Amino acid sequence: MNTLRFTGRWMVLAVALVSFIVAFSGFNPSPHTGGDNAGYLSLAYSIVSGSGYVELWDPETPIHTKYPPVYPFVLALAMLLGVKSWVAFKLLSVVFTTISLAIMFDWVRSRHMAGLALCVCSVLIFSPAILWSSNWILSDPLFLTLTLCCFWAFGRWEERGHHWSWLFVGCSSAILALFTRTAGIPIVLGILGTLALKKQWKILAIFLFAVTLPSLAWLSFTQGAPTGQYVSEFFLVDPYQPELGGINVLDFLTRILTNMSKYIFLYFPQGLSSWSEGGSKFLGPLVFLTASIGWFKRLRYRAGVSEFFFPLYLLLILSWPVVWSGDRFALPLYPLILLYAGDAIAKSFRTKSPWLGMVSCVSLVLLFLAPSVNSWYESTGNARECRRAVSDMGSFSCYNSGFQEFVSAAEWLGENVPEGSAVFSRKPRIFYTLSGVQSRTYPFSQDYKRFLKEADERGIRYVVLDRLDRLGETYVGSVVRFRPEAFCSIGIVGNPSEYTAILGIRGGNQFLGDHIDLVPASEGLQSCPSGFLRDQPIQSTVSSNLWVPILADPLTEASSDVF
Repeated sequence: MNTLRFTGRWMVLAVALVSFIVAFSGFNPSPHTGGDNAGYLSLAYSIVSGSGYVELWDPETPIHTKYPPVYPFVLALAMLLGVKSWVAFKLLSVVFTTISLAIMFDWVRSRHMAGLALCVCSVLIFSPAILWSSNWILSDPLFLTLTLCCFWAFGRWEERGHHWSWLFVGCSSAILALFTRTAGIPIVLGILGTLALKKQWKILAIFLFAVTLPSLAWLSFTQGAPTGQYVSEFFLVDPYQPELGGINVLDFLTRILTNMSKYIFLYFPQGLSSWSEGGSKFLGPLVFLTASIGWFKRLRYRAGVSEFFFPLYLLLILSWPVVWSGDRFALPLYPLILLYAGDAIAKSFRTKSPWLGMVSCVSLVLLFLAPSVNSWYESTGNARECRRAVSDMGSFSCYNSGFQEFVSAAEWLGENVPEGSAVFSRKPRIFYTLSGVQSRTYPFSQDYKRFLKEADERGIRYVVLDRLDRLGETYVGSVVRFRPEAFCSIGIVGNPSEYTAILGIRGGNQFLGDHIDLVPASEGLQSCPSGFLRDQPIQSTVSSNLWVPILADPLTEASSDVF
């Protein structure tokens, strides 16, 4: 028995080591261009700076109610320990995915056998969805780790005579998962179902109290806050286009069917392997059907937390707005799909030919690994090139010129605008982490009256006319062309033919009249007066040391003009 335990521990460590090496080999050091990454860092910085759980990037600094606080607190702890670079924060995700796969291996090994555990983890180590999540500053890797830790701990609790220590680990992981992502509700329901099935009423009552108390505190904290919440966005046709309105019963059923088709035919197979869309349409339904059979057999035989979680979480992501669907939200289901599918195949051959069952599982694993390993190997070359570029030219050097111009504009404004300024930009959360200057997304409207009115109400005196996509030219460019006298030119980043423009907003009701004088969006504008910029600019060292700019200590020396 001691020899088996010793061998099992070494196997777990081996899985963790291989997982880390694979993830790190394809690790992209560039910061993500999505707002969620910057949003999490902004919340963590808000906690560390003593401002509370607020959105520092917003000029009104409202209470944040969308993301539960566990992951921002993890990032805040890292900041307190001295972590300041983009790469160090991103490596936390690599650590979390590594831990989650090690836990997954030990859970499946103890629940079934080492062979099935090795098959499942072999696919997951090279899973495109797992590798993608390990590259960014998002809560998904931590959520996956806590979810699998809950399953593992409850499995140990059942195996080892209901010892309280495993129960404590499992329940604590579930509560932390719930306050990492709201999608953790199925884990809580899974524990309640398991305890009720085992008639552990006393433990059920204690756990229910332990979940309810912080939940009520969170609801009390967010009550009446003006910022968006997932619950309110859930009932919208498209959370990114609230003007489309809410859904009815027919819309909800259509949403479920559309999401089901996307997940079964696309996200499940392509999250597990790098199959082409044509191949995934065949592989997805086959694997999902096999996994459903394995889940149903396990449910009849010995239902646990994961058996309750699987259908509940699946129903949850099928119920979300279609624009939210994607492989990152299916991350906790990938291990279970492989586990149940492998279990179904192994059991179907167990009585007749166990070796044939194992050969079938291995064949399925090779079917997944063939494209995934090739895709991973290609990504390692791209990652090496990007690491060299980042080391030589800065954190965002792997992105196109439009985004690099946006980064330079944000950093320059952070050094040169007066304290307390606010800016209209395409990506306000990223803009804030790059500059320390508060920002709002400019109105997606060509109505110059709306643009100027909102700027005046929010105290916004600057706008970045970017080249991130066509929206800057469509909306900001149109407003400037219709009301050029309401703006002044601060400077440009880029070359004379393609550039990102930084404009000042003069503001005031005198520009709200009906007047049209079409000019190019940044040409023909007068230069902004001196009051738009600091008398003594700040110089920062963020470009050389690759730190997250809001965490870097600025110098007080004058900076050179980047324009």
